[in-house]
Amino acid sequence: MITTSDIIAEYGAYYIDAGQNKQRILKLLTTQREITGYATPIKTDDTIFRLANATFRTLVQPFQKAFTQKGGVDITPNEIRVFRMKVDDEFMPDELVATWLGFLTAKNVDRKSWPFVQWLIEVYYANQIDQDMELNEYYKGVYAAPAAGVAGAEGTGMDGLKKQLQAGVDNGTINSINIGALDKDTIFDQVEAFTDKITEVYQGIKMNVFMSRAWYKKYMQDKRAQHFYFKTSADQIDGGIDFTPLDVKPLASMVGTSDIWCTPVQNFLYLTSATLQKNQFKLEEVKRSVAVMADWSEGVGFGINQAVWTNIRPSGSGSI
Repeated sequence: MITTSDIIAEYGAYYIDAGQNKQRILKLLTTQREITGYATPIKTDDTIFRLANATFRTLVQPFQKAFTQKGGVDITPNEIRVFRMKVDDEFMPDELVATWLGFLTAKNVDRKSWPFVQWLIEVYYANQIDQDMELNEYYKGVYAAPAAGVAGAEGTGMDGLKKQLQAGVDNGTINSINIGALDKDTIFDQVEAFTDKITEVYQGIKMNVFMSRAWYKKYMQDKRAQHFYFKTSADQIDGGIDFTPLDVKPLASMVGTSDIWCTPVQNFLYLTSATLQKNQFKLEEVKRSVAVMADWSEGVGFGINQAVWTNIRPSGSGSI
């Protein structure tokens, strides 16, 4: 859909070549995909990626001549769902001909080959998909089956990590650490208290502790405020957590939340289709309209829930 009413109202319903070009069409910055860069990528065409978690029992015991069985393996199922998503858009590029934007049209070529269509793909579709996934789906998404013939709402394309974390906390498979409501004046100590509660054998593994950009800034400011630090300039203070290989990392996808979570990189999985790619657009020209379509599959989740820690509290506990 193209809306040019304001352009026509301001510049007139005609085209005059005054040297205008694509560089004069300015846009706000968009957010790129970020959270998936911290995950382990897996290619699959499965709609449900099935895993099994093995828990081993202890073996060692004092010697005696009689055979006394001890040990065992408990194997439980775990699955990550892969969701199929799409882009459907349609517009009539002829609406641009008699406007200031006429330089994006062409003659004697198919409308789907007009410069405007290429500009949309490069500047709008590819970037907007990345932003939609990062801000609406990867962390905050809650899948809702679409109504027949109705475009689905934002944030309903997949079950994001926040829903999975809450479900894991509620069923007791993901570790919930109660550090109270985050406070800008104590967040440095709260994050240290959070990492202190991580299972000790995992405290020596390099992991990222994720939070929103706003809380990351408060963490860094509170860290700077600790007077025992010799570093004073902002570029000298990093997100490292003292005496651990853990780092605090900000995520755009967690904007507006007070959540914290961490897991080893190998346990955070990003599933994408082996055959359907997100930025492969199909163009169709019907009469004077151009339709742009794309479809692909993605999913995020954890290989082992027991190796995930978060400050999210059980539903109904009255705390985050």
